[in-house]
Amino acid sequence: MRLLIALLLLVNALLLAMTAGLLPRPSPEAARADVEQPLRPDRLRILAAVPGHDATNLPPQADHSPHSAEDKADGEAPAAPPSASPESSTPAVVPAPAAAAAEPTPPKPTAAAAPPLACLRLAELDPKLLPALKELPQGLPGVQIQERKSEKPTSWRVVLPPQGSAAAANRRLENLQQAGVDDAFVIRDPGPLQWGISLGLFRSEESAEKRLAELRSKNVKGAQVVARTVPVIELSYQCPPSVAGDLRRRIQARFPQLSIDACHP
Repeated sequence: MRLLIALLLLVNALLLAMTAGLLPRPSPEAARADVEQPLRPDRLRILAAVPGHDATNLPPQADHSPHSAEDKADGEAPAAPPSASPESSTPAVVPAPAAAAAEPTPPKPTAAAAPPLACLRLAELDPKLLPALKELPQGLPGVQIQERKSEKPTSWRVVLPPQGSAAAANRRLENLQQAGVDDAFVIRDPGPLQWGISLGLFRSEESAEKRLAELRSKNVKGAQVVARTVPVIELSYQCPPSVAGDLRRRIQARFPQLSIDACHP
């Protein structure tokens, strides 16, 4: 505490001496002269900027003024020349010349298109002949056999649908006879038309339609035309044109009764 009081007393004494003029103070003109020193152009140095580097980090360049020469004579070492930057030492990349356009490759020769196949057809075959007909092309190259089954109508019947029982069929037959309908009988064979009434059997569909129109004129209702069909088999041979002639001769020699028709494969 005593040390602090002594320091305060000392500071107050110094301030008192300065205000009383006991201590000299520097004049404002002298202070301004010390701060405002004249510039010397011969001492100025221009720093060259290097791309990619800060100019402040470069070493100073040599001064070629007369004063700088005197300074060097007094013992000042000359400044080292700035080292080349990695960017400036890298050789410029010269673009490679464009490659010559590649010559178009010639198109590959295409194979000649195969000639269309020939087709021979045998229609309405007896199923018993199929094994022998399928063996005929043996030894002939490129022969393909296709088999197709279908139904062929052989006759057309005008009928009344099944009546449900024999008694009902007999009653309906009596009514038809009273209306003047002749050539009618009850179908008694087992099958989808059992207990139906047959009103006529015809070889052509046109004849069956005429009979149906006649029955309608006599006010007979419910009659219809039903086709009677049998299964038929069709066989076709698809082969190269060079083989079709030999195949046709084989079929005619083995089965002269068959008709051979041309078809589209």
